[in-house]
Amino acid sequence: MKKLIYILLLQTLFFGVSSCSDELDITPSYELNEVNGITNEGKAEDAVHGIYPYIVQGNNYSGGLVYALASRSGLARFSTSDYNMTTTQTNNSPSQQYFWLGYYETINAANYAINGINKLGSDVISDDRKSELLAEARFLKAFACTYVFWKYGHWWESNDESPYGILYRDDLATVDNLQVGRLSVGDSYERIMADIDFAIENLPDFKERGNRYVSKEFAKIFKAKILLYRYGFNDGRNKPELEEALAIVDEILNSNIPGFSMQSDLAQVYEDSWDSEENLFSGYLEQNGNADIWNASSYYFSTLITRGTLVWDWTTESQITAGLVNDADDWFKADGRWPIATGLMPWPYNATSTFKYYAWKKVCRLGQYWGLNAEPQDNKYNTYFFRYSELYIMKSELLARTGASVAEAIEPINTMRSLRTNPVLETLNPTSEQELMDLIFKEYSLETFLENGSAFFASLRMKNADGVLWMEGLKGFSIEFNKICYPIPDVEMLVNREIIQNPDLE
Repeated sequence: MKKLIYILLLQTLFFGVSSCSDELDITPSYELNEVNGITNEGKAEDAVHGIYPYIVQGNNYSGGLVYALASRSGLARFSTSDYNMTTTQTNNSPSQQYFWLGYYETINAANYAINGINKLGSDVISDDRKSELLAEARFLKAFACTYVFWKYGHWWESNDESPYGILYRDDLATVDNLQVGRLSVGDSYERIMADIDFAIENLPDFKERGNRYVSKEFAKIFKAKILLYRYGFNDGRNKPELEEALAIVDEILNSNIPGFSMQSDLAQVYEDSWDSEENLFSGYLEQNGNADIWNASSYYFSTLITRGTLVWDWTTESQITAGLVNDADDWFKADGRWPIATGLMPWPYNATSTFKYYAWKKVCRLGQYWGLNAEPQDNKYNTYFFRYSELYIMKSELLARTGASVAEAIEPINTMRSLRTNPVLETLNPTSEQELMDLIFKEYSLETFLENGSAFFASLRMKNADGVLWMEGLKGFSIEFNKICYPIPDVEMLVNREIIQNPDLE
């Protein structure tokens, strides 16, 4: 019976994508099947645009994920099992199966688009337009595959032969083709990078796309992140892949891309949400977020709010942490971004309660009731997949990892800080390499916390003054590298005889 239930869950992969016009229409319009096949350019565009809702709705790439990664980093303890990394296949939250299915729904929708577009002849679509649409679908597939890798694979391993890569699918999922094994780590990166490189070659520029769709520039910076995360892991240094990542970041910084720039007022960045020019790609939801209000508010409010600080009359300022632990709240509070990123918030779903939870207002917005009744309405629950400011932090780190002096490496972060007028941020003057790396780690945390998981990955690259990874230093215990990732959930393990579980997570 249990196996049958999981087969039924996997069958969710077989159903609909959504179509899209100028805005992301998240209403399903047709199913993934041969009857409703891709026969012309319009249907090809609909199929590609229909991939986006799987990414921008819900928690798979945003709320639920970054909430868990914040706990795993050691900066917060929103989730005890994530903080302690105790999740195994037999001790696993049921939500993990939905994350897994959500990623493969994205991949399935991308495969539908890719396979259908490949069959179109030049009589119905030009070669250039065909290449653009294929590039978009292939990148979105690589994007989803990377999240599978980052969550369920040994993405950090330098051994290409390691068997703990991704389960890679290049066709529509059916009951007949469920039996698929995992790729090696090296083959996983090869498949992902092939799709990303094709996208870099063929995607339109950001100035033609805006931040609601993926662009050539976002594909480049996503590649740079993949390289930094793998080759910078555990204090990696002086590797050609890091030089490549640095070249990409430099290129984007020096490109003066219309519509993509730093804003001086950080409060305005968060108020603007997905309309901010700091977004290279964002989790835009149509109708001001109302179409997905339950998914958005269920994470950003009922989860974050209740894990923040409940402020009663006797709560003192020193007790307000917004969920931060291990003295992280001390250096967050000392930073000018703290009162902009956090604040008093109401209970999510009604008008009767007062604003009494101190939490992360930069992602919580005003909540379901207050947001819907604000003038203008405000339910712009954005996922900041990448903001301009992170370019400077990445450049500082990559310079430090490729042999630059302390003064040279801190300069990009100081440039970024000087461009802010609200808040005004002081110039940083590290006098040693250790101080430099500490400041870079804190800058990722202070600037991007709960936005895209960057602080989690930084906690696995940076070492503190005691010579241990920041994740270990914050938590006060050594981590087991095999437990950095999650176990592949039962929804796959019980029906796929070819799959192998991650070691130590059985």
